[in-house]
Amino acid sequence: MRYGFFSDVHANLEALEAVAEDFQTQKLDQLMFLGDAVGYGASPNECLILIHKLANKSLMGNHDYAALGLMETDYFNQYARESIEWTKGILENGSHEVMSNFYLTYKFDMLHLVHATPKEPEAWHYILNLSEAEENFSYFTKRVCLIGHSHRPVIIKKYGDRHCFIHNETSVVIEDDFRYLINIGSVGQPRDGNPDACYLIYDTETKTMQLCRVPYDFKKAQKKMKKVGLSQYLAERLAVGR
Repeated sequence: MRYGFFSDVHANLEALEAVAEDFQTQKLDQLMFLGDAVGYGASPNECLILIHKLANKSLMGNHDYAALGLMETDYFNQYARESIEWTKGILENGSHEVMSNFYLTYKFDMLHLVHATPKEPEAWHYILNLSEAEENFSYFTKRVCLIGHSHRPVIIKKYGDRHCFIHNETSVVIEDDFRYLINIGSVGQPRDGNPDACYLIYDTETKTMQLCRVPYDFKKAQKKMKKVGLSQYLAERLAVGR
C-alpha cells in the first residue's frame, strides 16, 4: 500500500490542486488529511469539496474548529483571527457538514494521526523543539505519530529511553527499534523557507516515509486573497514559505 498524508491546506486551492495532481502521479492507494482545511486563504468551500473527494479519512485542525464555532479565537494572531471571521461568513452548509465529520485523532496499524499533538489534542499545542517532542512521545503508543499544525516538516526519531533527535533527511525507513514523530508540513501555508506545497508518502512494502514538495502557482492564490480583501501579509508570505 502507498498512503499519502497531507495537512494545513488553509483554503489554498492552487496548492491543493497541484498536490492532488501529484497524488495521481505517485499512484497512491489511500489519502488522509490531517486538518486545517480553512483559514488564511481565499477558497475554503472549494478546498473542502476537494478534500472530501480525495481523503479516505480527515482530521480536525484548530482553524476548522474555530470556523465551526467550537472554540474562541482569542489566542489566534490578528491575521488568523480576521481570516477566520471572513471564512465563517462565506462557509456553505455543505462545508460545515464536511468539517463536522472530521476526526480529532485517528489510529490504524502502526500510525497515530493528530493535527497538533498527541498530548491534549484539543488544546492545539505546538511541537517546535526537541524538548516538546520528547514530552509528546509519552502520549502515543504506536510506532509513528504524524502531525501538522506548525507548517514545518521534520522527522524526529527516538531509540528506547534515549533522547529523541532530528533525522536530517527528507525520507526515512521505519525501523523496529525506533519510534517516530513526523511533521508532514503544509500544503497551503509552508513556513520552513520553501514555498512549495508539502506532503508525505508512506510505502508499506519498503517501510519508507518520504516528504514530498510540489511547486504551484502561488501568484494566483495571492491574487485571489487580495481580491476578497484578505491580509496582504498572509498573501505575501506564500512567496517565501514563511
